[in-house]
Amino acid sequence: MSVTLRNTGTKNLDYAIEKNDDTASAPGQIGARTTKTVVVKLREDRRTVVQVTQANKQVETRTLTANCKRSGAAPPSTPPSKLPHTGPDTGLWAKAATGVAAMLTGVIIFWYGGIWPRRREQIFAKKTAD
Repeated sequence: MSVTLRNTGTKNLDYAIEKNDDTASAPGQIGARTTKTVVVKLREDRRTVVQVTQANKQVETRTLTANCKRSGAAPPSTPPSKLPHTGPDTGLWAKAATGVAAMLTGVIIFWYGGIWPRRREQIFAKKTAD
């Protein structure tokens, strides 16, 4: 979406275009007696409030919705029958090494869990019969 700004005055003006979709504002400056077009990206199928301010005063506010599905965007051709391979090539040896590493980690955790809470010194003194 594009926003057109016009300065009919004789001085340069500072402006900011703000949106309510947690993105940073787009500040700028427009020269005297000039027109400037700023492209604003909207999120798909969400209402976005676009606000133009000048010297911290609201000039214009519009609520817009980007709806590419309804506007006649071309649908994707046939979906792929198989997802593309994006990871590293893994063979049988890599899978075996991963399995052995997981088992070794489990054995170490199991062993350490068995010896960890035990203490040799006595925390509380034994009660003796008087």
